Amino acid sequence: MAIITVGDKNQFNDIVKKNPKVAVDFNASWCGSCKTMKPVFEKLSNDHSDIKFLSVDIDEASDLAQEYGITSMPTFKFIDKGKVVDEVVGAKRHDLENTMSSFTS
Repeated sequence: MAIITVGDKNQFNDIVKKNPKVAVDFNASWCGSCKTMKPVFEKLSNDHSDIKFLSVDIDEASDLAQEYGITSMPTFKFIDKGKVVDEVVGAKRHDLENTMSSFTS
């Protein structure tokens, strides 16, 4: 399944409202660790078609980054029925994979 690049808060909120489970990659184009984690996030999106995967560039959607308390990149947030239930901060492949496993069960 494709990762949706979100450009603004309205689009983000609309997707979160319509999908019970959402995984979000908060990143920046200049962030090396974000580039390292991108293929991992893409693989997870292919493995879990029941979850909506979003990518948010914090420079383009700074209001979302502020609302979700993003202080370092990449930060992955897991949203279940509109509420953040888990997160992984940093380029931690195993943490991301493990968190995804518990999010899908």
